Amino acid sequence: MTDTERAEDRDAWIEWVEGRERAVAGPIGNLALVAFQPIGEAPADLQGFPAQVWREPGEAGARVRPTGQGLELATEPDGWEPVSEETFVARLGAEGLPLLRAGGRTADVFSLDGSDYEIRLYDEASPKLAAFSGISVYDYDPAWRVNARLEAYDANSQVPWEFTRSTDTGHTKTVPGVIVAEIAGRVYKLTAFADGGQLVLVFADETSGRESYAPGRFLRFDPPANDSGELVLDFNRAFIPPCGFSDFYSCPIPPAQNRISAPVRAGEQRVLWRD
Repeated sequence: MTDTERAEDRDAWIEWVEGRERAVAGPIGNLALVAFQPIGEAPADLQGFPAQVWREPGEAGARVRPTGQGLELATEPDGWEPVSEETFVARLGAEGLPLLRAGGRTADVFSLDGSDYEIRLYDEASPKLAAFSGISVYDYDPAWRVNARLEAYDANSQVPWEFTRSTDTGHTKTVPGVIVAEIAGRVYKLTAFADGGQLVLVFADETSGRESYAPGRFLRFDPPANDSGELVLDFNRAFIPPCGFSDFYSCPIPPAQNRISAPVRAGEQRVLWRD
């Protein structure tokens, strides 16, 4: 890699760091999540919204019925439309839609694996937003751009996972194969799951709980571009999972094979809060 390429990578990383802070502090960012509400088959009042919500068996989403004024739905960016009658709201997609809103609150319909559903509720007046002071990060280090290889399975595997919300443990993640990488002189066979066209590695290392967020961090990356299976794990972009910003998320926990026995001093460290 040339000096110019290193400088370009660092500049792109700085943009990523700044973008992360903007994203988590946005009106539907991680800091704004204030509640979640399971969705059953009987209509129930939606907390803080002029609406009732329920599920019909077999549908990948929820039914919403307005009970007052001001309820809106977006199915495309900046495409808010009033909801005046019973409406189907699909499961949240990779593009971050659809969304419901009323006043200063926003909601999405979320499911880990399609087996059960909840409404996640965001508030632009969340106390976490007011308390947020930034994210500490390690200095950029090109040595933490690690070459790796995906050894793909013949077919994707549905792997049961452990979550920070214990009632979610056992829900599955789609795993396309094994990620083989040498990290700090040791070869690891890591498990990453598919999400929105990318792969996500949930890992812990010797900094976890000491210098960086416990129980671990996430790394999102593109799958291999060709049949060689070659890819890059850029740990400079390791990030704190959503549950580090709000207690109302349920985050996957690193499995044993993703526990790295070396300090990975790259990426995000901790959330910073005002006193």
